[in-house]
Amino acid sequence: MFRSAPEDTSLILATGTFEYVATIPEHAGTDFQCSARLLYGSDSHQPPHTRLVGLSPQIEFTDAGPTPNPDLLHPATERSCVRLVAVDREFASVAETRFMLDRGLVSKLRAGDVLHLARTGCGRVGVSVVRDEQLIVAVGAISAVPLGKDFGARIPHKLVAQAEEVFRSVDEGFQMHELPVELRIEGERRILYRSRLVLRGFEIWVLHGYYRGIPGTNECVSVVRKGSCSIVDANCSALFLDTSDIEMVQW
Repeated sequence: MFRSAPEDTSLILATGTFEYVATIPEHAGTDFQCSARLLYGSDSHQPPHTRLVGLSPQIEFTDAGPTPNPDLLHPATERSCVRLVAVDREFASVAETRFMLDRGLVSKLRAGDVLHLARTGCGRVGVSVVRDEQLIVAVGAISAVPLGKDFGARIPHKLVAQAEEVFRSVDEGFQMHELPVELRIEGERRILYRSRLVLRGFEIWVLHGYYRGIPGTNECVSVVRKGSCSIVDANCSALFLDTSDIEMVQW
């Protein structure tokens, strides 16, 4: 797969992460719920592993009203609260967790769409929607979620290391603070920092790349297949994920 994990090793424990998949139900609208499961199930010969809200949480979408005190990083828009609720205390670190997306994005979901949600070892969230194996929209840490057959994203660590070696011929301590995002779109590859572009039927906004650190900060990107969703709604969703920590409710 065209994906890669951050190179830093001091990350959030696996028990604080998740990678879930769910199918959007009939007549979803903007207020609905559905069941999720781990994208990659545990080996049947091994015991299950604890994840943030367990092995198969319930996902609830509810209208959350307008953004309070909006500013440049917290856009004025109507919001949807995405609430993940553990159905069993076993294998769940917390009882529930929640974050915000733009309500306009949620309103474009269709029955049968495949929803992917991930929280990375850096504590960042990525969301993608795939329809008929094609990417419809992705926001946040998009390298952490599946992106369909015609789109891919990763941080090109090997290329970054090669580039850094060139600069170290002059400055032996040189290191990139922000790493670019490599996108693959129908076989074409682009390496981007902060930029906006339209390419091969997709609208793309790279808010920032991957920041090194402990544990580091994942990239923040929004991608929309043209005609399927507003890029403005996707951008607002990406900003919500990038500027606000997810809320957690302990047992």
